[in-house]
Formats: sequence, structure tokens, C-alpha cells
Amino acid sequence: MDIADHIRTIPDFPKPGILFYDISTLLAHPQAWRHTVDLLAVAVRQHEPDVVAGIESRGFLVGAPLALQLGCSLIMLRKQGKLPGETTSYTYDLEYGSDTVEMQTDAIQKGQKVVIIDDLLATGGTAGGALHLLRESGADVRAAAFIIELEGLGGREYLDVPITALLEFEA
Repeated sequence: MDIADHIRTIPDFPKPGILFYDISTLLAHPQAWRHTVDLLAVAVRQHEPDVVAGIESRGFLVGAPLALQLGCSLIMLRKQGKLPGETTSYTYDLEYGSDTVEMQTDAIQKGQKVVIIDDLLATGGTAGGALHLLRESGADVRAAAFIIELEGLGGREYLDVPITALLEFEA
């Protein structure tokens, strides 16, 4: 099964000139979605994670079934102010400005093996911010995995861990 057949593109979203890769059509196809999670599980299992760290928000959709399949926990990495309780944060630079990613301070224990999960790797700013936040919290970040990678945007430059992308598209 070619999961690319189940990903829809939407031109000029969220702004003119951007081609958005929409996984909602993949999520709507149970067999293709199961196949996607299975492929990610094969790729991620070799890193022996204790924790899957899903990046807001589609990383939660990918991370939850993956964590269940791997028998490990899921933590959420969210935008600032979205998590209850005590949090720790990391602010990173974007092309135009900055952003902050947070997680709950008790989400992981020092030394736990973590794999970062999201639907798409583009410029790498958010995934790189997540990597730094996890490391500052004592995590042993083993890898990062994505359904889609947009080539030519330099996303891999922000990540010094093994990267899996099931699909690659030109940006």
C-alpha cells in the first residue's frame, strides 16, 4: 500500500505559496492509517524507546497509536501555556521570530529513552526545539520519526539523531 495515495495536498494553506500536506485523508482510511503506524513502529522499535514524545498537534495523533503498539508511554510537547501543572520550556528561533515548546516537568525521568514523533518535518525548528527541551530535561533522545519530510528546507540540520521519514516530497 502506498500511503502517499492517502495524503491530500491543499495549495495556499495556511498562506499563499504554501502547499499543505494534509494527513486527515490518511486518518480517514483505516487500512492506510494502520499501515502507516506499523511502518513507523518498525522504524522506531530499533531505538528501544521508553517514551514517545508527540509534538503538537498532529504528533499526538501519530504518537498515541505508536506508543500503544510499542508498549511505551506518550508525552505531549505543546505550545506555551497549553499544558496544566508545572512545565518546563524551551524557546527557539524561527525564520521570522521565535516560538516556545513546553512539557510537564514530571513527564519523563532522567535517562529515559525517547523518540520524537510528528507528522511532518519541514524547517526543523519545532523538532529541534523539542529535541533541546527533552535533552535539557535529562532525556536520552534516540531518534525522530515523521510521516512526511519536505526536502530542501533543511529540517535535518536541526536534529543530530537518526531520522525516519516514510515519505519525502520536494518543498
